[in-house]
Amino acid sequence: MRLQICSLAVLLLPLLLASATDFDFFYHVQQWPGSFCDTTGGCCFPGNVKPAADFGIHGLWPNYAACRPAGDTNRTRCWPDFCNAGDTFNPSLISDLRSDMDRNWGTLSCRSNDSTAFWSHEWSRHGTCSNMDQHAYFLAALRYKARFNLTRILLDAGIAPSEERTYCVGSIRDAIGEATGSAPGIECNRNARNETQLYQVYQCVDLAGTGPVPCPAVPMQSRCTDQVKFPAF
Repeated sequence: MRLQICSLAVLLLPLLLASATDFDFFYHVQQWPGSFCDTTGGCCFPGNVKPAADFGIHGLWPNYAACRPAGDTNRTRCWPDFCNAGDTFNPSLISDLRSDMDRNWGTLSCRSNDSTAFWSHEWSRHGTCSNMDQHAYFLAALRYKARFNLTRILLDAGIAPSEERTYCVGSIRDAIGEATGSAPGIECNRNARNETQLYQVYQCVDLAGTGPVPCPAVPMQSRCTDQVKFPAF
């Protein structure tokens, strides 16, 4: 009987390994609320309570170091997504994280003032590809944000939210890179006055979701000019 059980375990191991999603690193993406709200679309707050002036988590996204062919088509995929439609988001599994989630990963979208739909989307699209269960996935993202507080890192480098000042986007990247050991990608957007502003920071993280790793090739930089606003919130 023992031999039969061991043989079954050996047979199951390749199946378990085959079910894991293959990717190269995570993007830990944080968003500056002042830049989300300072657009023509505006923003709304859960429970009508304005959050603190701090970067908020957008997501923890599995990513490939280089885009890959997508099956038999001519298209390519740069990240895996929606890896398990049957693994739906269950808020009860992260009930102990709820206060931290509300504080650090709340929605600003006016489509809903309940962050649960936001978290459900992040889990369905990205978390199901993370090789983590739901609690581990959300906890990893929260712990990484706590470990590297972007708001504090920028303030310590003399980069403070302001309605008047502009900052060199390279200085923002360098400050975060020196504090974390990995230069991030920077994404910008434009406010209602068509000014370019710091919007999101993409930090490259290891497969366990715990430590910084060098970003592949040139870190992502989207829609940024040399000088950007870092608007007050």
